[in-house]
Amino acid sequence: MWFDSFIHSFMNQMAVLRITDLIDILAVSYVVYKALKFVRATKTMQLIKGIVLLVMVTQISALAKLNTLHYILSNVLQLGLIAWLIMFQPELRRLLEHVGRSSVSKWFNSKGELGESATRMIREIAHGAQAMANNRVGALIVIENEDNVSNLISSGISVQAQVSGELLENIFVPNTPLHDGAVLIRDEKIELATCVLPLSQNPNIRQELGTRHRAGIGISEESDAIAIIVSEETGRISVAYKGLLETGLDEETLRIRVMQLLSSSVMKKDTDAKFDWRTIVKRGKDA
Repeated sequence: MWFDSFIHSFMNQMAVLRITDLIDILAVSYVVYKALKFVRATKTMQLIKGIVLLVMVTQISALAKLNTLHYILSNVLQLGLIAWLIMFQPELRRLLEHVGRSSVSKWFNSKGELGESATRMIREIAHGAQAMANNRVGALIVIENEDNVSNLISSGISVQAQVSGELLENIFVPNTPLHDGAVLIRDEKIELATCVLPLSQNPNIRQELGTRHRAGIGISEESDAIAIIVSEETGRISVAYKGLLETGLDEETLRIRVMQLLSSSVMKKDTDAKFDWRTIVKRGKDA
């Protein structure tokens, strides 16, 4: 029977399997797993689907003897490597940055606990966000995490100041020189103000969300940065992370949420599981 033949062939293969072969298989499996996980977290998946579709159409054109179409597609595929490098340049840069990261986070002390300065920074951000929400002052604060976001930001005025709630309030006072745009916090300091961020192109974002929310979601789609948005219209506080928007926060819940996100990213946990779409949609309707 075919099953007996399969078992016999399988046992023969296992008999010649070496320890190095097992290590090789595990290494390749791990690399493929990490690559798929990285691709899933970016917009790369859409490009890969397009490439797979192109290859399929090329093969179909060959089988159907559509010579002209097959000739054109075959030549297009021959330039695929160069095109791939060009199209995936932002993702490849992020991948190399990810590989080169230190295993010890800048937010944590030697004991693996959230550092005192990082805790103070989060507390000041939450306090400032709540004060601006109470006064209906719009704000967009980006906390750079492991990914360097310099290549995603255009413009920006250097501030180089310690993070404080009062300073954040002053920056976003309407009709002042620094209020328009986002604030970038890097290495526990206010690095830049008036930053222009990439807008999210996600068609599922609610239409009532304005440019500030789309910019916050956009930077979170392209990096692991945490974006805090204060709505000028509603006074509600939101957090964008990994392309997902969580709304309806206050000072205390914002402080806890940012601490959770920083902690989970450092410990390599999958924070996507922490977001429940039904909760986000329900909260979003109240925004």
